[in-house]
Amino acid sequence: MNKNEDAELISKAKATVIKHMKDKYGLDVEITYEHKLPTYVSSKVDLEGNVKGNPEQTFDIAVDYKTQETSSFLYSPELKNVLMEKGYKPRE
Repeated sequence: MNKNEDAELISKAKATVIKHMKDKYGLDVEITYEHKLPTYVSSKVDLEGNVKGNPEQTFDIAVDYKTQETSSFLYSPELKNVLMEKGYKPRE
């Protein structure tokens, strides 16, 4: 893959995460870091971000660029509290 193809995959992954966080949790988020793994390692893009206006409410999530499915959702204690207030049960 060339850099333009990588940039397109990353852009789609960002859009997937923003939509996922809005649709599932009702949160407006911004992406602050992205890293596409080499194709021979994985078909995933790792993304980090936070809830807009709340830089302490951070998360890390992966997107499979072949399927646009999200996985490996990790979050800060501050974001965990927000999710619990919205009625989502945290993973144990």
